[in-house]
Amino acid sequence: RMKESASVVSAGAAATNWQRSGNQKLLLTCGFGGVLFVATFVVLGILAPGYSSLHDAISALEFTPLSLAQRMNFFVFGLVVCGFAVALRRELTPGRGAVLIPLFQLVAGIGLIGDAVFIHDPLHLICDLIAFNSSLAVLFLFAWRSRFESEWKSWGMYSIATAVIMMAFLTAFGFLNPFHGPAGLMEKLASATRTTWSVALTIRLMAGARFQHS
Repeated sequence: RMKESASVVSAGAAATNWQRSGNQKLLLTCGFGGVLFVATFVVLGILAPGYSSLHDAISALEFTPLSLAQRMNFFVFGLVVCGFAVALRRELTPGRGAVLIPLFQLVAGIGLIGDAVFIHDPLHLICDLIAFNSSLAVLFLFAWRSRFESEWKSWGMYSIATAVIMMAFLTAFGFLNPFHGPAGLMEKLASATRTTWSVALTIRLMAGARFQHS
């Protein structure tokens, strides 16, 4: 029993003294990348002549005089999303979703980079679908993982709520776009919803929260 007690004390001390490396902390800041992405397309939407932030999709900025700026916005955001995938791999390993969550996060980043490279359909649309669907997969996989960790159960519900809200906004975007309704706003709200989730997760992790390693 003395050995068991010593093991418990040792494990507790290790958990208390555990700290993330400087490199990992830097990678975690990639979780804030969506803030820059959203801020950039909002500013570009205001500045681009003939562009309507209410009606036009984010990608429509690539067909304005500010095309290069938005293409760079997609590209940089894609790289940052890929960086966050590396951070998540380190945070989640070992455990449920330690491979699939970072993998779909990485695929989402590649889709965003594709949005910068391919500005014409159908390739651009394919990249859009890859990015959004991969982002949704990350949310549902996080919800699945959180079911098994008491400290993260509420995060699982938040992840599902975020996914449902995203899908609602994207459905509204698809429905309103042919009628020149406020489709652009719906897409931007979907992006902002996912960004809020990433920022909240990053803040929680940087504040010291950890996933169980099993």
